[in-house]
Amino acid sequence: MKKLIWFIKGFGAEILIVFLYILLINNYLGNTDKTMNADGVGYFDYLPSIFIHHDMARLDATPEQNPELYKRISKLAFYVDYKDFKVNKYPVGTAVLEFPFFLATYLTTPLNATDMDGYQRPFQLAVFYAAIFYLFLTLVFFYKLLFLFKIKKHLILLLQILLVFSTGIVHYANAEAGFSHVYSLFAITTFSYFTKAFFITKRKKEFLIASAFLGLIIILRQVNVLIILFVPFLAGSFSAFKEGLAVLKDYKTLIISVIIIIGVFSVQGVLWYLQTGDYFVYSYQGEGFNFAKPEIVNVLFSYRKGLFVYSPILFIALFGLVFLVYKRHYYLFFSWTIFFLLLTYILSSWHSWYYGCSFGQRPYIDFYVIFFVLLALFLNGINRFFRVLVLLIAFITVPINIIQAYQYKSFIMEWIHMDEKKYWDIFLKTDDKYKGLVWKRSFVMQYLEELSHFEPGDFKIKSGENLNIFEIDTDTLAETKNLEIIQVKLKNDFVESNNSRVVLSVTNNDNSTSYYWHAVPLIHLKETSFGEYQTGFYNFQFTPIQDTVSKTIKISFSSDNQLNSIEDVEVILLRRK
Repeated sequence: MKKLIWFIKGFGAEILIVFLYILLINNYLGNTDKTMNADGVGYFDYLPSIFIHHDMARLDATPEQNPELYKRISKLAFYVDYKDFKVNKYPVGTAVLEFPFFLATYLTTPLNATDMDGYQRPFQLAVFYAAIFYLFLTLVFFYKLLFLFKIKKHLILLLQILLVFSTGIVHYANAEAGFSHVYSLFAITTFSYFTKAFFITKRKKEFLIASAFLGLIIILRQVNVLIILFVPFLAGSFSAFKEGLAVLKDYKTLIISVIIIIGVFSVQGVLWYLQTGDYFVYSYQGEGFNFAKPEIVNVLFSYRKGLFVYSPILFIALFGLVFLVYKRHYYLFFSWTIFFLLLTYILSSWHSWYYGCSFGQRPYIDFYVIFFVLLALFLNGINRFFRVLVLLIAFITVPINIIQAYQYKSFIMEWIHMDEKKYWDIFLKTDDKYKGLVWKRSFVMQYLEELSHFEPGDFKIKSGENLNIFEIDTDTLAETKNLEIIQVKLKNDFVESNNSRVVLSVTNNDNSTSYYWHAVPLIHLKETSFGEYQTGFYNFQFTPIQDTVSKTIKISFSSDNQLNSIEDVEVILLRRK
């Protein structure tokens, strides 16, 4: 009991913040059945591969020589071709940190051996718990780091809150907890703490611990080794940096440091060897950097994935640079700025600068500590009036960030192709009618074949009325085979407050079997702006009709509590050429 009381007293703030975050998940963002998606599966798969499927060691057989050994992994896109073998393209570090949670689940979950693949619900929860645990440790070492920078304690608490609730952590410690970012944030934050402690104390112990975390950083995400270029800033001054380097003239310490880093990295090397026979592998086959064409402006400011658009708190942190210049802390200004510019240049040079389907500019999550240290120095150094003003602005970003995370998770925000129009169409909107609004698919008509075209005309629909506006039996049509898309066009002003819906159903003629049913909010048909009279459309897409059984295609309009007028209604039946 005494130890528990000591633990709560020592880490009460961090426990409270994590508790509040879990409350936010349970009561607003929503729990997630699958915490491992896309890249998250690849990061995790080392564990089921080794402990459940026993298909990690493949260096003695190619897929042609032992297809059974490759049967599972050949179906997984993140196993890429390397020489004659297949290798997991993702680093192992995330799996290393998830291992204790995986092992506890593996040993305590009574699953039938034939059904256990490592991805059942208990393992999904284990990854969520792992992310929460390392988020807690991040907050602990973040506190310790800011304390070394002599930041006021109440400011540290506020910055811890902002770190969790005003950034991409809200999403990546929950809905996609399997991604590497929270784990990398923990490793980089902890590395920063021990590095800063070394320059203050000049003790070799802190330097060696920092070396161990540098090794962990490398096997979490190789590009994150760039954090060593942030060391001059962490030193605090040029003289402190030189004094720290002087301590390291002892070659014994440097040799031990290198051994530690290589020792940690060897985990990755051994697993590469077991998969391919090589200790060093470039696993991102066909992917790389285009250093001649960095997308710096897009990475920082675009509506598609702009860092400062989706995490405006980080832009506020940049005012810390103005503060450093004003206070003539030129060493800190240049060491921070040079690192940020170099980091941004490299991250924006990746062939997919938007990093696939992602909430915001996710690779920066790993480096959040550099922004929040800058913000901390800024807040700590300005007078009370301006400090309160900046904090008020900073905390406004919290609800904006949380709402955007909810939009992303709820299919309101598009995952990869956001633009200015889409962004403002859904800005801070959470009603169900906005789900899918900016996801509307368009097709290149030259690749489609028109089977039939109908013009039902104009309709006035009374308040609360459900009116059929089109109905036809497929046996009256000349051709319905491979019918896949039904396009509905109509003219309306698409007022944003209108909650009416257009409903398409495809059933057997006796209505005994439903082949397809989908109701789409009327506003989803708009093409330009809300409230602007226009021709809008929606493509209802379903599994191509193959059988010859007669079906009834019905389109109805479900009006809300207002009179609706829709004009020039068209129904077009399409299939792919």
